[in-house]
Amino acid sequence: MVSNRSEKFNLSEQTIDEVSEICVQTLSEAGADKKDIIRLRLSLEEILGVWLASLRGALVHVDCGKRFGRAFLKISVDGPVMDAWEDNEAFMLSSHMLSQAGLSFTYSYKNGKNCLICNPRKKKSSMGQVALLLAAVFLAAFLGAAARRFPEIQTAALAVTQPLFDMILGALRAVSSPLVFLAVCCGILSIGDLTVVGKIGRKLILRMIAGTFALAVVMALAGSLLFPVAAGAGNEISGNFSAIYQMVLEIVPSDIVSPFLNGNALQLVFLGICVGAALLILGERVSAAQNILMQVNEAVQFLMIALGKIIPLFVFLSLFNIMLSDFDSGFSSVLKVFAIVVPGCFLLTLFYVFMAAVRLKVGPVLLMKKMLPTYLIALTTASSAAALATNLETCVKELGIPKKVADFAIPLGQVLYKPGFVVGLFTLALCMAESYGIPITPLFLFMSILTVGLLSMALPPIPGGALSVFTVMFAQLGIPEGALALAVAVNAILDFFMTAAGVACLQVQVALASDSVGMLDGKKLKRNNS
Repeated sequence: MVSNRSEKFNLSEQTIDEVSEICVQTLSEAGADKKDIIRLRLSLEEILGVWLASLRGALVHVDCGKRFGRAFLKISVDGPVMDAWEDNEAFMLSSHMLSQAGLSFTYSYKNGKNCLICNPRKKKSSMGQVALLLAAVFLAAFLGAAARRFPEIQTAALAVTQPLFDMILGALRAVSSPLVFLAVCCGILSIGDLTVVGKIGRKLILRMIAGTFALAVVMALAGSLLFPVAAGAGNEISGNFSAIYQMVLEIVPSDIVSPFLNGNALQLVFLGICVGAALLILGERVSAAQNILMQVNEAVQFLMIALGKIIPLFVFLSLFNIMLSDFDSGFSSVLKVFAIVVPGCFLLTLFYVFMAAVRLKVGPVLLMKKMLPTYLIALTTASSAAALATNLETCVKELGIPKKVADFAIPLGQVLYKPGFVVGLFTLALCMAESYGIPITPLFLFMSILTVGLLSMALPPIPGGALSVFTVMFAQLGIPEGALALAVAVNAILDFFMTAAGVACLQVQVALASDSVGMLDGKKLKRNNS
């Protein structure tokens, strides 16, 4: 339990030690991981050391505790603006992205005070979450099977559970569209000036974008083999081309409001790119607008995280309603999704490992051994944030990636690059379309490539972020809302496999990008530490 504290000091060498001890105590009480605590303490001491040179004796305010159930730690120092990251924009970018995972302090200047704020995330208890999900599944199956035996109870149960399900679905729909827009917009702002990021950053971003859409194309080709595709004659193909051309033109919305009301994924991403790019180009002239957008993004993400906490209830309602209605067709689709996504994520990971082994001239077994700790954390927690500290350590100490590259590339990649979710989203789209009788045409596959590719990069890296993407994706592809119930239930389990695959593929992409510009330490990569 985090205790509420508010203390004041005068900035000195002794103060730095006292404040860092309070930081460690607060983070420990918040249940943060030990590695995260060490990282945050070192970061805090470094920043306070910079401030000490110019603000010695200034009043230091330390506040910590809980707000709305979320732990916080705030350190503020009176005086003029003293941004410790002002002369190092690449480090500032890295720090901003790390702060999204609770691994760094966020700096701001308010009311004559230099402020550092951290909202540490509690160490994720994967077994507790899995236990709740499994309980929801078994309870829904048991109660659903029992209710099907008694038509009167079945009708009464649906009268209670369906409105509750619709209410939660409405809340998801209300948050999902702005969340996707803000994720794209703020993601562009977080990238910053590519001249600061340097050659390795530009190359890495291009590799991520190209890799995402290449995988989407591969999934479309695989889907055309595993699912019946409605191919037609020449006039139908011509009609498909016209429809594709019209769809591309309609990416540009006629107004700002309709994409949010209709959940049009392509238009939301287009607006996010335009607004983010405009704010980035204007720079300091619109710094206030940038800050407001970032703050709104934080607020909307907080709402989605709160909604994400009721995922077990949503899964229960989803499966219970399916048990009372279209049991057979629904669960046959679920089985098909699992049969494709689980082995697909493993095969994707193995492909990347062997590709890296050939390109970097290192044994695949040794490479897998080095990547295994990070992979297992992601696989058992379904959280790239939980694996971030180990991921960074592995990249630097085991894979030979320079620390300055890893500190920038890994947090950025966790935001932009999610190949595991490309596999999962594409498979869900195809299976749900087949289940609800929607023809899988060349036009549908092309729309899926664009939609899944863009949404996988726009998917917010927060608990429950996938829920917003499902809502937008199904609306874009014309899949009925009833499919959302199955998608949410399936995603709760598939998230473990998709996250693990994404983390492993990201490590390979960063290593290959570093090698392409001559920055990879080949000796460290090929060294067997066991």
